[in-house]
Amino acid sequence: MKIYNKKGLVVGIIFTAFGVFNFIFNIISPEEFLPKQVKDMTFAVLSILIGIGSFIRAFSKQATREDLIKDNDERNRLLTLRTKSLTLKILYGCLIVSTIGGVVGYKLTANTAWIPVYTVSAILLGFLVLVELIVSIYYERRM
Repeated sequence: MKIYNKKGLVVGIIFTAFGVFNFIFNIISPEEFLPKQVKDMTFAVLSILIGIGSFIRAFSKQATREDLIKDNDERNRLLTLRTKSLTLKILYGCLIVSTIGGVVGYKLTANTAWIPVYTVSAILLGFLVLVELIVSIYYERRM
């Protein structure tokens, strides 16, 4: 048997191993709260099924070709780019609101519990701006 999709094979092995581990762990030490145990068992079975499906598709030439066509489709790539762009804009907004809210909360209450809120938000916001700057410089040199 020839492997046509190595990435699919690795994903299949990882999902199957995770599902089997989760399934065995749930059998060995069951949860006392029944709905949580049912949820964990369902998650384990779904992980096993997804892993087996990916594992089987890795050996199929036709399924690998379909996966490549799907991955390289311009509409899917455009949708991915737009989704990531909007996600980044929303993340910027959330971090700015969190930073401002932490500073305002600290100024109004003088409670030191607000310091980690705005500090972490400000650090993440700075990191996000730095990454955007680096990526922008990288693509300006490439184009």
